[in-house]
Amino acid sequence: MLKLFYRILWLLTLTACGGEASKQESNDKKKTPAERAEAREQAKAAFKGRVIPVSVATVVEGSIDASYAATATLSAVEEALVVARTQGIVESIFVEEGMVVEAGKPLAQLDTRRLSLDLARTETNLESLKRALDRAEQLFEKKMISPDTFDQARFNHDREAATLALQMHDLSEATIRAPISGVITMRYIKVGNTLQPNAQAFEMKRADVVEAILSVPEQELLKLAPGQPATIEVDALAGRAFQGEVLRVAPEVNADTGTFRVTVQLPNPDNALKPGMFARVSVLYDRYDKALLLDREALITERDRQYVYLVDDDTVTQREVETGYSEGDQIEIKVGLTAGDRVVVRGQTALKEGSPVRVVQ
Repeated sequence: MLKLFYRILWLLTLTACGGEASKQESNDKKKTPAERAEAREQAKAAFKGRVIPVSVATVVEGSIDASYAATATLSAVEEALVVARTQGIVESIFVEEGMVVEAGKPLAQLDTRRLSLDLARTETNLESLKRALDRAEQLFEKKMISPDTFDQARFNHDREAATLALQMHDLSEATIRAPISGVITMRYIKVGNTLQPNAQAFEMKRADVVEAILSVPEQELLKLAPGQPATIEVDALAGRAFQGEVLRVAPEVNADTGTFRVTVQLPNPDNALKPGMFARVSVLYDRYDKALLLDREALITERDRQYVYLVDDDTVTQREVETGYSEGDQIEIKVGLTAGDRVVVRGQTALKEGSPVRVVQ
């Protein structure tokens, strides 16, 4: 019974609403075309005259930096692939990956027993040849032997001396040493391995200073120069920014890529930065200390013109501007505004020249 009551009530309400709508439609049909046109114009005027809520920002004077941003992979300032200089069996290894060593420090030792025996034999031969050379010299002074015989004795002595020097060099090279100061990043050998000359033994990198090599488009060539400060950030160390500077700018542009190389160097005393890390680099190439700054959101760009809405009392005026550098959410205004001007930053889409506005926070 109750459901039937609510259904009847709903039908009565629907009939009443439909009646009102039909009545309004009937009234509209009774109006002449001129009256309907006037009504439309009144509606348009009411719409145009509505007050639009907007947010504003004030043009201020401050400093702004001009930077070139790029990405790069960090690399060590010095790298060395340590190889065996002589043949031999690895007898001992003195370092492991991750260890920091100084230049000249022994890294590994090859078996030197055969080299030592060869060296002892050559030393004995050299002593014999030295005595033979001394006798030949005495006899030559007395003109008891020919010059050819004396020259042959001297040649035999010098040849064996050269052999001794070479063997001494090989013996010293049996100790593999660090060519640079740095950290051991890779060990390729194990005890018992037989190494041939130029076989890879270790990889070293000097990481107290790291580099980021940028590939910069040629149109940026005149902006970058050695000595400019740079800021480097890496994803693995979020929240930290490292300071460096431009070390080198390549003197030529790569014809294939249209870019030139810029090397940024930065100190890494705590070894926080690792070669191979992906880095974001920002090179500061200019700074204005007295620039007119405005919130970037205020700027409207249409084709080849840029403009803002300037708030004057309770209405707005469209003002064309010329911009300069941008940094973060701020942009430099070079022409069109003065310090203290109030400019709309939110609500511009509904604005036109002369629109009434209400400033809200």
